[in-house]
Amino acid sequence: MVHALAHAPAQLPCSVWWRELEILLVAYSGLRWGEHAALTADRIDPTRRRITVDRQVIETRSSLKLTLPKGRRRRVTMYPAATPGGVDLAALVEKRLAEIAPDDLVFPAPMGGWARRSNYGRIIWDPAATSIDWPQKSDGRWAWTFHLLRHVFATWALNQPDLRLEDVARLLGHSSTRVTQDIYIHVADDLYERFSAATEQNGDLRPV
Repeated sequence: MVHALAHAPAQLPCSVWWRELEILLVAYSGLRWGEHAALTADRIDPTRRRITVDRQVIETRSSLKLTLPKGRRRRVTMYPAATPGGVDLAALVEKRLAEIAPDDLVFPAPMGGWARRSNYGRIIWDPAATSIDWPQKSDGRWAWTFHLLRHVFATWALNQPDLRLEDVARLLGHSSTRVTQDIYIHVADDLYERFSAATEQNGDLRPV
C-alpha cells in the first residue's frame, strides 16, 4: 500500500513525477517531515546512498524557520537501492538530483520554498490517500500519517538480517536503542504459543 500511495500523487492534476519519490524516500530512509522539507540536493550522496540530516523546517502559526534536527543531533541515514516493492529508488534519486542545483530543495512547495505540512496534507496526502482507500480510524482520521512513513523504514530496517538494533537507532536519530525498542519492538500476540511450541519436549524427561 505504501507503493500505491507513493504512485497516487503523481496522478493528481498539476502534480509532478517526484511526488512518488518523495513518499518512497521518506518511507525507506526514516526522515521526519521537517527533515524532508529542508532537504537540499547537496545533502544526498547518491553514490553511497546516504543522506546527511543536519537541519529541519519547523512550522509556527505565522512562519516557517530552519533549525537543527530533533534532539539537536546531526546524523546520516541511508536508503536502499531498491524498495521491497521493486522500485529502483537509487535511480529515482539520481533523476531528481539531475534536475536541480546543489542548494535547491529536493521537495519544494508547489510555489517554491519550504513545504508546509498542512498544505501538503490538504493538496497531496488527502487526495492520494483517498484514491487508494488508505486505512482510516473510526473517527475518519488516517490510520497512517506522513510521519508514520518513518515507521515503515524502522520496521523494514529492523527486519534486515545484517542490521543491528544499534544501527537502526543511529539511522533514525534516536538518542538510545531503548527509544527504538520501546517504539518499534513489541511482544507479538502469539508469543506464548510460539514459546510453548519451541520448548515442548517429547519422550522421557530427564533431570538436568
